[in-house]
Amino acid sequence: MPLAETQTSSSWSTSDSPLVLSDIFSHNTSVAIWNRDHNAVISRYFELAFKSLGLGLRGVFSMNSLKKDISHMLPEYDGKQEAVDDIYLLSDMLTCLFDCDSVGLRLAPLTSAMCPSFHVDNIPVRLVNTYIGSGTEWLPLEALYENPSEDTAGQLSKTRSGISYDKSHIQQMKHFDVGLLKGKAWQQHEQMAAIHRSCQLQENEKRVLLTLDPM
Repeated sequence: MPLAETQTSSSWSTSDSPLVLSDIFSHNTSVAIWNRDHNAVISRYFELAFKSLGLGLRGVFSMNSLKKDISHMLPEYDGKQEAVDDIYLLSDMLTCLFDCDSVGLRLAPLTSAMCPSFHVDNIPVRLVNTYIGSGTEWLPLEALYENPSEDTAGQLSKTRSGISYDKSHIQQMKHFDVGLLKGKAWQQHEQMAAIHRSCQLQENEKRVLLTLDPM
């Protein structure tokens, strides 16, 4: 039967206000999304810098030095300072929410789906933000089927763990949306881990994905 029957409320929250990100602490929430405005200067920067990013950036950064470290690592193009400031802003918001002083940061330039199958992450929580290209896809937990009937099973797809879903229920973030995705290592919230995947990219399509983990 659909898991909707065991959910007391929607498993996700979305708003134009950044305050929505605090909803991730709710026992009933797997995904919280801040729908923020597109910044053309930052998008243009990552378009110009795409090839120069190489394999991207990855590491653990202290908030005391993050802005300086990222500035040294990113290539020089118009809009760089705005990009650095935005990465710092999102990192600062995350560390304030989770009362920590470092982030595990990954900035990835992509031309193909990094994780094409629907899956859950074995971490407590992760922030995702797409600067250029299509955003992360995810599934509302109340739209999943653990034991679909014989009549519907053939019409459904399956996640990496074998749970069934209807493709019509797939949700997708827009570029510049900031999402918090709960992972299965969130203590006492394991059953609310967000099921998500990287979007499929068309030929010659580019994507720049930022992920942040509180450390």
